[in-house]
Amino acid sequence: MKNGVDIKWLANLSKIKFDDEEISKMSEDMRSIMALMDSLLEVEPIDFEDDISYARLEELRDDVVCESFDPALLVSQSKDASDDCFVISKVL
Repeated sequence: MKNGVDIKWLANLSKIKFDDEEISKMSEDMRSIMALMDSLLEVEPIDFEDDISYARLEELRDDVVCESFDPALLVSQSKDASDDCFVISKVL
C-alpha cells in the first residue's frame, strides 16, 4: 500500500468516496490485516490422524435419497394453511 494508492483504487472501483484521513486509516488497517495474514504462514498445521474427537470423511455416512413427503399431507397438518401453503404468523 503506497500512500493509499491501492485504497484509492479500490474505493474508485467500489464507487466509494473517502477523504484523505479515511484513506490513511484504511491504509493502516490494510497493513495490519496483511501482517496478520502473513503471520498465518508461521502456523504449523495440526495432524488429526491420532485424534479420535474428529470424524474422518470416510467415517461419515453416505447420503441416501429418500422419497419426499407429500406436500398436501404436510400442509394439511398445519392449523393455518392457505392455498396449499403454510401460513406463518408475523412475530414482530
